[in-house]
Amino acid sequence: MESTETLKKIHESAKKHFLANGFQRASLRKIVSDAGFTLGAFYGYYDSKEELFHALVEQTANGILTALTEMATTLNALPDDQKLAKMTEVFSSGMAGLVDYLWEYRDETRLLLQCADGTRYENFLSGMMEQDILFMAQAGGRSELPLEPLAQKLLVRSYFSVLGQAVLEGNTREEILRTMEDIQSVFTNGMVQILQRDHGEERKTLQ
Repeated sequence: MESTETLKKIHESAKKHFLANGFQRASLRKIVSDAGFTLGAFYGYYDSKEELFHALVEQTANGILTALTEMATTLNALPDDQKLAKMTEVFSSGMAGLVDYLWEYRDETRLLLQCADGTRYENFLSGMMEQDILFMAQAGGRSELPLEPLAQKLLVRSYFSVLGQAVLEGNTREEILRTMEDIQSVFTNGMVQILQRDHGEERKTLQ
């Protein structure tokens, strides 16, 4: 019981400091002190500040990636000739669940997207991008999107940046869902047009 209460206090203090200062600027000594313990007591639970950060966000990170994987699995279960037409429907259904999850764990979402520099979660957004790129490509029966690599990277990164900001700045679940429905409509309809390009279509260069 004492161990559970100690960890709870350390986690609460760590979350406060990481949210306020980010991982790199947060002081482990201050985190532990504000929790009412010594560094010696802390090292009985964790080996480092980074391990403490991981403990706060790992479950949420895995939940987000699982939600994206489930969307891809649902899409892949459809007949090939239905995947592209059903992509928006599958995405909409999965997005509602993902928004609910992010809303429930807003602090952890903020830690992952805004405070993780210097940890293994620093590139977490890139991990989500890779999942979503595969998801989109599979809808078009491809192994990759027919986009320039930089365009692909920027488009998908922008989508998840908007998702994160919507969750962090939205006042209600309903507001977030409406916001993401608008963004998703623009994003997925654009992706459908891209995926409908013929493989041999000649790309036009902007003059």
